[in-house]
Amino acid sequence: MTQMLKLQDMLPEVEALSLAGIVAKLDMIVGADRDIGDPTDFPWPHIASALRDLKAIAGDMPAYRPRRSTTRVDVAVHWEGAARLIACLEADEAAARSERTTRPI
Repeated sequence: MTQMLKLQDMLPEVEALSLAGIVAKLDMIVGADRDIGDPTDFPWPHIASALRDLKAIAGDMPAYRPRRSTTRVDVAVHWEGAARLIACLEADEAAARSERTTRPI
């Protein structure tokens, strides 16, 4: 669950390269609203509305199912990239903590 939350936190850093990418990002955001206190408060209805508009214009996410081997390769590539990114972020955070604790007062 922690890894999933870290990936959600990195979502704003991911650049969408198409309208389908924007739809995917908004789908993730709207899907995550199940965990918030009141999904009827601003901005959730507005985001859901924008997502519906985008889907009406650009279409929904593709409904096709690639072969399992293709999906597994894609998942492996993205998983490795996500793991490297998280490792770099953790290393940066550890370096920053170390710098703060070793600084003379």
